[in-house]
Amino acid sequence: MKSLSTVCFINPNSTVSMTDTCRHTFDRIGLGSSPKFEFVTNDKGPAAIQGARDGEVATEAMLELAARLPDHYGAFVVGCFDDTGVERLLDKVKRPVIGIGQAAYHWASLLSQRFVVLTTLEVSVPVIRESIRRQGFDSQCIDVIASGIPVLELERQPRDALNILDDLVGANVDSHGEDVALILGCAGMTELHQELSSRWAGLNIIDPVASGLRLSSVLCKG
Repeated sequence: MKSLSTVCFINPNSTVSMTDTCRHTFDRIGLGSSPKFEFVTNDKGPAAIQGARDGEVATEAMLELAARLPDHYGAFVVGCFDDTGVERLLDKVKRPVIGIGQAAYHWASLLSQRFVVLTTLEVSVPVIRESIRRQGFDSQCIDVIASGIPVLELERQPRDALNILDDLVGANVDSHGEDVALILGCAGMTELHQELSSRWAGLNIIDPVASGLRLSSVLCKG
């Protein structure tokens, strides 16, 4: 296996600004200089991954991208909450591959016995539910809730998105109490995590991008 000193973070959609957003999260959480992280955009993928069909297109393009990448990566992070193409990429590269959804489920399960996922559109809910079931977290997941916010609107209208998510967090607290972890179910929500966590300081609100970065960093240092 290759040295784990460099991690490739792949944004499986083609929106470069979302890759930049994930890089900003890396800068913000301060993981240091080792391992090194490089951020790559899947330039032939869809602009956003919303539902199973987008995931299929993104996966095929991501596998083609992986074949063109330099051979110095010791691990990969797939920056889509659906864990798009994680298993197929693992089969191809034969090195550790972490999906940010996968990382968030593990992170949430360490903080709480139960969690709720707040995601974007209804079309993504079945994909996320199946991912949760396949990874063995279905007994801990209370619900997967669609916010109605399209993925790209998270960047275009962040204040509106923040207010919608804030209302959903409040409704979840009313329904389930404060001991249930809340997972932000889209990479594009990473920029909203700090403000939501500030508004709801007593809750465990999980940023999947930060979870994937941290978990891969621990893996490489371990």
